[in-house]
Amino acid sequence: MMILVTGATGLVGRALLARLLEAHAPVRALTRHPDSADLPREVEVATGDLAEPESLAAALSGVDRVYLFSAGRVGPGFAAMAKQAGIDRVVMVSGLDNDPASVEQPLTDAGLQWSHLRPTAFAANALRHWGHTIRAEGVVRVPYGDASIAPIHEADVADVAAALLLDDGPTGERHELTGPQSLTFRQQVAIIGEATGQGISFVEETPKEFRERMTRFVPAPIVDGMLVAWASTVGRPAVVTHTVERITGHPARSYAQWVSDHTADFR
Repeated sequence: MMILVTGATGLVGRALLARLLEAHAPVRALTRHPDSADLPREVEVATGDLAEPESLAAALSGVDRVYLFSAGRVGPGFAAMAKQAGIDRVVMVSGLDNDPASVEQPLTDAGLQWSHLRPTAFAANALRHWGHTIRAEGVVRVPYGDASIAPIHEADVADVAAALLLDDGPTGERHELTGPQSLTFRQQVAIIGEATGQGISFVEETPKEFRERMTRFVPAPIVDGMLVAWASTVGRPAVVTHTVERITGHPARSYAQWVSDHTADFR
């Protein structure tokens, strides 16, 4: 059974490759830049781009199952190629801002079996959003310091994906994935500071200040969506699911564990 992993050079993709190799599953990785992908030697590397479905024919040839990253941006093109290649099932990840029907319908219409993973918030967002200012200034600037999320370790998303790819159980389900605890932004920053031994200052920006700063790099609708979502959770603990444990048999990793695994990235 050959498994194709898309998004193979990302945090989840690399962790998933490791899980599949540990299970001795034949694995092929899709990448746009094979020369710089730096993937394990046991992995077969295929060149292609999900945004260009016609480039996927060779990558999908002989493949039985696919891990589809960022499924919300793929659409019918991938589904048509996967059907033509005889793919058995697809485990896909897309953002919560995607309409489930728009993500799933092309696969359903193509007669493919699918499982949809919906991480509510990646713990790695802290590194993406705050890493630079922590390293450069020892500070985090963000509005709504008491907004709550239940961030999930990318390794747990990989574990769930691996279990579903290697299993012959039911498909057609949406799995909402969270970490094991609801944390405010202030609490997350405190955990990072304790783990790294740094004195990290927390500065609560106004929404207007945050928007002006972030729209220089991020499209305004995305920034506005973030602000609305954060404001709605102030004083309201985030929902915590037990999907990771139900599917993998182990509890979801804590945020402190994620920080411990990435301590060097904050220094």
